[in-house]
Amino acid sequence: MRVTINHVTHEWLRRKGAWALAIAAIAVLLVPVAGLHKVSAADTSQDFSIQVSPSPLAITLKPGVDKTATLSVRNVSNHSETLYPRLNGFTIGKHGDNIKLLETVPANMSSWVSFNENSLNLPAGSTKQLTVSFNTPADVGFSYNAAITLSRTQGSAIEPDGLHLRGSVAIFCLVNIDRPDAKSLLDVSNLAADRGQYQFLPAHFTLNVENKGNIIGQPTGSLFIQRSYDSTKPIATLPINAGGNYVLPGTDRSFSVDWNSGFPAYVRGDDGQQHLSWDWKHLNELRFGRYVAKAVVVYNDGKRDVPVITSTVFWVIPWTLIIAFLIVAFLLVMGIVGWGRLLFNGTRKVRSYAARRK
Repeated sequence: MRVTINHVTHEWLRRKGAWALAIAAIAVLLVPVAGLHKVSAADTSQDFSIQVSPSPLAITLKPGVDKTATLSVRNVSNHSETLYPRLNGFTIGKHGDNIKLLETVPANMSSWVSFNENSLNLPAGSTKQLTVSFNTPADVGFSYNAAITLSRTQGSAIEPDGLHLRGSVAIFCLVNIDRPDAKSLLDVSNLAADRGQYQFLPAHFTLNVENKGNIIGQPTGSLFIQRSYDSTKPIATLPINAGGNYVLPGTDRSFSVDWNSGFPAYVRGDDGQQHLSWDWKHLNELRFGRYVAKAVVVYNDGKRDVPVITSTVFWVIPWTLIIAFLIVAFLLVMGIVGWGRLLFNGTRKVRSYAARRK
């Protein structure tokens, strides 16, 4: 391709071209292209603030064998409280949502679950223990779900929405029965990214775990970000179900995982809005190309740990950086071509002038 530069272009490049090229290049480069769990209940109108741990209370029982568990109850308010323990039922939707408290207790649990203390007197800032006794029958089933409520008044009624008790706190009690025919079976039904392509991280993944067994399951595992499915050196290892949540029999539950380590990356500011962060310390975490998210979910079937594996593919293509790079490259090439043309023409004129002088 032949490039023609007239006299006006020569003068512009000679006088202003270098400065314009430098300013444009700088401008483009600078443009930002489960441990101890606590449950709190607060009724601000009555200054009700109670913390209970562990939450939920998860326990495994043997048929015909008695067992006890202990809850630690702390009064965080600035006045004393008297709390009355009670056993309630609850329902949960198939997808692990729509939880509602019930007045009735499932499967006659009230006949074999009791509290060693009828009430707890808690001065301000104090902590006391509540002992829960399980007098497990010999003909007990596979799993049970109940809610232990601590209320200011005995027999507090549940709100019409089935979600709240006035001046009360509820702790879920999840019971598995260690029977020979108990079946632990979890299945990973879906792993998906919220987008197939990202310009910048974070990438958000949702993993759906279904409990096809007859006892309560607690999945664990990791989400590996890698270049290929069979890669032995993942780029990132992210925990699945770090909070230690449970999946009840006959239900499924979604777990979210975010991959944030990238340059640049979107972060959430103090105003709650996302903005692009250019932290140059993470320049080596520039992401580009095709990636595989591989989830390895592990559960115990009573004999061994069983892994369940699924994966999905996504892309990271930082279009803004690519366009900025192309603009800089174009300007640099144009500058080099322009200055090269000037030097060539200038040299030729100098030689011609020197020849005439001879």
